[in-house]
Amino acid sequence: MKIALKRDAFIDLTTYTEKVQRDTKASGSAVVIMKDNNIIHEWYSGEHHFEQGAKKVNYDSRFNVYSVRVTYVGLAIAIAINEGILNLDDRLSDYLKEYNKEILGETTIRHLLTRCTGIKFKNSNVYRTFDLGTDIEGKKPEILAEILYKATGKTVNDILSKRVFKPLNWTNTGWVTEGGNNLVCDIDLSKSYPTLRIGSNIGDERNLYVSARELAYWGNLHLNKRVFEGKSILPQEIFELTTSIQNPNSLPHQLPKFGFLWWVQDRDVTVSYNELGSELPNGSYQILGASRCSCTVIPEYNAVAVRMSNSLNAYENLGFDYIKDIQMFGNLVISILKK
Repeated sequence: MKIALKRDAFIDLTTYTEKVQRDTKASGSAVVIMKDNNIIHEWYSGEHHFEQGAKKVNYDSRFNVYSVRVTYVGLAIAIAINEGILNLDDRLSDYLKEYNKEILGETTIRHLLTRCTGIKFKNSNVYRTFDLGTDIEGKKPEILAEILYKATGKTVNDILSKRVFKPLNWTNTGWVTEGGNNLVCDIDLSKSYPTLRIGSNIGDERNLYVSARELAYWGNLHLNKRVFEGKSILPQEIFELTTSIQNPNSLPHQLPKFGFLWWVQDRDVTVSYNELGSELPNGSYQILGASRCSCTVIPEYNAVAVRMSNSLNAYENLGFDYIKDIQMFGNLVISILKK
C-alpha cells in the first residue's frame, strides 16, 4: 500500500537529492520511504542514461546496487547457518583448502561478515595485511559466496530465488546476465559513454540490479524479521542474526559495528568514516553501494529509506564526499520521521 504525506514534508529531502544528482552528474535517481509497512514517499527523477531516447526513471527501473548486494549474500549465509550447514565461527581454512592454511589461521566466517579478516586474496594466493580482528577492511562477498557453494552445493542466487524472491513475487531483483529496457545504465565518470554491468547469475558479482521499490521491500523484510505483506518466510532468527552486531570481541570498540555486512548504528563508534548519520538512532542499520544506492532501516521509527543513483567514480573525478552525503541523507530522513 502507498500512503502519501503532504508533498512539502519531503521538500528538503527532494531538493537535496536533486542537488546531489546534478553534483555527481548522475542521469537518474529515486527515493522510496516506507513507514509502518507502507510507502509514504516515492520520487523518481531523470533518465536511464543521457543518450537520445533514454527511458525515464520510474517504479520498475532497476539500478545496479553494487555493494548493497553484500546484504543479499549475508542473508544466504544466515540461512545456511540457521540450517546448521555453516557456523559463524567456522574457520575459512575448512573450506578454502587451496589457500595457505597457516596464513588463514584462525580466520572465521564471522571475521568475513564483519570485515576484519586482515587478509587479502589475490589469484591463488592469500596475504596478511593486519592482525586478525584488529581493524576493518573492504568487503569480500565473493569469498563468502564460494564458502556457501562449497558447503551447500548452491549459489547465493539459487538460495535467495527459491527462499525469498519467488515466494514474494519480486520480479525486479536479480543478478543480470543480459540487457533489458528496465535497466538503468551506469554513468561512469571515467568513461564518455553509459555502461551496463553484465555477469553471471551466481550472486557473487557486482551485477545485482534492483528497483527502488524492491530494495525498500528488502529493507522492510529485515525490519519485520521475515514478514512481508502478511506473508511469513524464513525463521525470525535468521534476520536477528543478520541485523544485530556480530563484531568479534577483539575489534576495538570505536570501530564501525557490523551485522552480516550491514553497518549497525552504535554510539561507541568514533571514526570519521562511519557511514551512518549522527541522527540515526541506535539499532538502525544501513548499506551503501558505489553508485550511491543505499538502504537504511530504522527500527525505532519502523521505517526504511532507499536512495538510488547511477553515478560512478564521483570521488575520483569530482572530489565528491560519499560519506558526508550518505550521512546527510540519513539525517534528513530522520528529520522527516520526527515530524
